[in-house]
Amino acid sequence: MKLLYPKAMLSPKEADDIFNTEYLAAKEAGIQTSLFSLEGLQMGRRIPPFAEGESVLYRGWMMTPSEYAGLCEQIVQSNGVPMVSPKDYEFCHYLPSWLPKLSEMTAETIIFPENADIVGELRLRGWTGCFLKDYVKSIQGASLVTDLNRIPEVIAKMKQFRGRIEGGLCARRIEEYEPASERRHFVFRGIPRSADGHVPALVHEIARRINSPFYSIDTIMRRDGVMRVVEIGDGQVSDLKEWAPEAFVGLFV
Repeated sequence: MKLLYPKAMLSPKEADDIFNTEYLAAKEAGIQTSLFSLEGLQMGRRIPPFAEGESVLYRGWMMTPSEYAGLCEQIVQSNGVPMVSPKDYEFCHYLPSWLPKLSEMTAETIIFPENADIVGELRLRGWTGCFLKDYVKSIQGASLVTDLNRIPEVIAKMKQFRGRIEGGLCARRIEEYEPASERRHFVFRGIPRSADGHVPALVHEIARRINSPFYSIDTIMRRDGVMRVVEIGDGQVSDLKEWAPEAFVGLFV
């Protein structure tokens, strides 16, 4: 297996920005690595070749499903085999994809197209507030909506800061959580891991339900003592959060 990182624009022998410490930790652990130009990929240039049939795992910036499918095509054209298929990437990257498998483990969620009357629809359902995000991300400090009339403002901020609404919009019921209880877990080839070595039963159950080769699970403790799922994400584009780089690359050894 080889880890594929985007290279830094000004230092082509280093990985880009926040990935370089992890990249160096992977090399130190003896894991095969490769660098490619993300800008070059966007301009249609080929990525470096792989050994014939070599399994390739991307670690880098978020991509839309169509952008990731393009990367996978490039990997195949360079003799490699993407470990995570475009279908598996989209399944973990987009909330409406994984939600049906974990609906009882996470906050109630209603999915809307971008042009829907979200305020009117939520009022019909008796909601007075929500946590609003698109299929992938929220807006820090703005997505928690306690006045439904603010929803158009939040959507405008999403477009301003992210450039677009990705997929559609997700209104999630507000739940009360314990501060500082959120944790990130990774599942690699069916084996769940946590930064502190303790894998909750909920995470084991998710690993039984979702078969993608590599993904992240964010959990949090609700104030009534019930552990809840905050998010599922494709592991290739998930931040380390509380994980030390050396511990993270240990997943692949």
